[in-house]
Amino acid sequence: MRAIRTRFVLLSVAALLVVACGGSPAPGPVIVLDPIHVKATRDEERIVVDAYDASGLFDRAARELRVGRCEEAIRIYRQLVTEFKESRLAAASLYNAGLCEEQLGRFEKAAASYEDLVASYPDSRDVNDALFRAGGAYERLLAWDKAAAAFDRLLALRKDLAGIDRVEALARKGSALLELGRRAEARLALEDAVTLYRSGRGISATAPVFHFAMAEFKLGEVLHDEMREVLLPAEEAAIEPALKHKCDLLLEAQAAYSKAIEAGHPHWAAAAAYRIGALYRDLWEDLLAAPVPPDLDAEAQDVYREVLRGRIRVLLRKAVAQWERTLKMAVRLGLDNEWVDRTTRDLDAIRELLRLDEASVTLPQKDGKETKP
Repeated sequence: MRAIRTRFVLLSVAALLVVACGGSPAPGPVIVLDPIHVKATRDEERIVVDAYDASGLFDRAARELRVGRCEEAIRIYRQLVTEFKESRLAAASLYNAGLCEEQLGRFEKAAASYEDLVASYPDSRDVNDALFRAGGAYERLLAWDKAAAAFDRLLALRKDLAGIDRVEALARKGSALLELGRRAEARLALEDAVTLYRSGRGISATAPVFHFAMAEFKLGEVLHDEMREVLLPAEEAAIEPALKHKCDLLLEAQAAYSKAIEAGHPHWAAAAAYRIGALYRDLWEDLLAAPVPPDLDAEAQDVYREVLRGRIRVLLRKAVAQWERTLKMAVRLGLDNEWVDRTTRDLDAIRELLRLDEASVTLPQKDGKETKP
């Protein structure tokens, strides 16, 4: 989520009155004031008159926010937008209402408020932030198609979006597309994010690295998925080129993960370090699951599996070594997140698997069958 952009727009309208005494007023800017609405209600025998303008409603909503009454603040913001649609405070009211809805965990309503702002007030200075927040709300809802569309609109329509903001939009668009399985499009967006960040255009030396590291990590995920999809055939003549392609993708994925680590953001560094270990475990699983050459008899197939398991055991050791380094890094940086938990869990599992494998104990396979190394 775009936490660094969370803000409530607190404005007040200053009514400037020019009084002319004994002459014509000097030329000056035209000041447009919001109209004043008057509502009368009966309270038993008494008539209660409420006179207010957009500024008054906005201030009322702000007071409700300060005492934690978000529901009432939302009601007032909606009233302002309904009654004073042309007010310069209407866009800010929609934005603040969206933030309140997020605080209440109502992300669909939050997204709707941001979308209303973008559609109704396209020239508002809050449009960029509204599109970012809408995309974030859709991310929370796992509505990846809508998230990708929000970031795509941000990139296409807001030509003023530059620097680290553009890197963020590209990275989050790529991430959403990856969740949708649109891998080629995701890769283009992620590569654009990485290229822009590395170019330094409009990006200060102190700019946050979160979304740059995220883009590098997600590029690693694209390559990781491609590596897993390379199937190893049974025919001996076809094995070598397929295996080479698979290993080349592994190395490319490892390079992308390594760049994510080098970016220096603790969360993505832990994630990437874990996934490097997973690369070697996944290759081990894929090789072990590859079909045995069909021209071998039953005894020869057993020998083939035994030799194969011995030769690829090094992949498990690489995974163990990588995950041990990951945990050392986590301790050094004081990390405690999902990636550290995954590393701890999988490291214990692989250590046990490696122990059993080296002891030639029968191991369960994914299809429920058992095999002896």
